[in-house]
Amino acid sequence: MQDFQEIIKICVFLNTIEIAMLFTVFTPTYNRSHLLQRLFESLCSQTVRNFEWLIIDDGSTDDTEKVVAVFEEKADFPVRYIKQKNQGKHIAINTAVENAKGKWYLPIDSDDFLANNNLEICQDLALETNGNQFGGFTFIHAPEELVEKKQENIIQKWTEYNSYHWEFAGEMMYVFKMDVIKRYPFPVFEHEKFCQESVQIIPIVKNYEILFTDHILAYGEYLEDGLSQNLYQRLLKNPQYSMLALKTKLAVAK
Repeated sequence: MQDFQEIIKICVFLNTIEIAMLFTVFTPTYNRSHLLQRLFESLCSQTVRNFEWLIIDDGSTDDTEKVVAVFEEKADFPVRYIKQKNQGKHIAINTAVENAKGKWYLPIDSDDFLANNNLEICQDLALETNGNQFGGFTFIHAPEELVEKKQENIIQKWTEYNSYHWEFAGEMMYVFKMDVIKRYPFPVFEHEKFCQESVQIIPIVKNYEILFTDHILAYGEYLEDGLSQNLYQRLLKNPQYSMLALKTKLAVAK
């Protein structure tokens, strides 16, 4: 009887570990140490603790490592920090996926922050999309001025790609199953450091069903030094990645 009880305790313990590592919240960063505090606070405010925070530092020259060390001491959830040489956000994504411990990949940039119930809702959506036909689900990243605005409409869910009518300058954020995104790493082109994320997202959306939702669960603004700024110049400086992105988009348009 005692042996049986010990087995039960072990099973409960292992199950607790599994739940705790449901999500890897991934943040790529480069010289953004001054912005990470707000994101950290939003993670501390989450209503569940089923995640780790994985920060991939793409060769920062500021005090990012020291700032993250403070987070590691204060957090009641796992905080992991990996520094790589400067290679671009897309390679930081590759590094994150290779080192993640969660079953789901949830990206959030250093200049953004999460709604307090983000991971609780994502937990429900992960359960809803547990079938093999699903590759993941989405929520909406919205401008900061919408933080205080409640979602009065009924939450919508759909599976048809590109069928959402935007009422504000928001964007879809994809949460992918880790075993799915692992199959679609970014290629490495020497001396090029910018690749549009559509190169990875589009093949997943094409090959798996995605549960799209209009939950607003992340907020932020586009900063002047962000990757979304000066897109045309970035494309010119990274011709191989730019051509790959174009081919990927054309393949979906057929």
